[in-house]
Amino acid sequence: MTKKKEQWKPTITNLRKVIVDGVEQWVEFEIEGYVIPPDHSYYDIIRRINKEVQRNKNGKSKNDK
Repeated sequence: MTKKKEQWKPTITNLRKVIVDGVEQWVEFEIEGYVIPPDHSYYDIIRRINKEVQRNKNGKSKNDK
């Protein structure tokens, strides 16, 4: 028997460190309205993930251009 290998699909969670009552905590926040500079690594990662999602929606493989 061969088990079908599932591809790992990352989930992007945006966290921000805040101090509440003197205790540091990581809290999730929405990035809508924030501008990410095009030369930032976060921008490149999101762009790559978006391209991969579009390829999957269109039924193209990674090697198709």
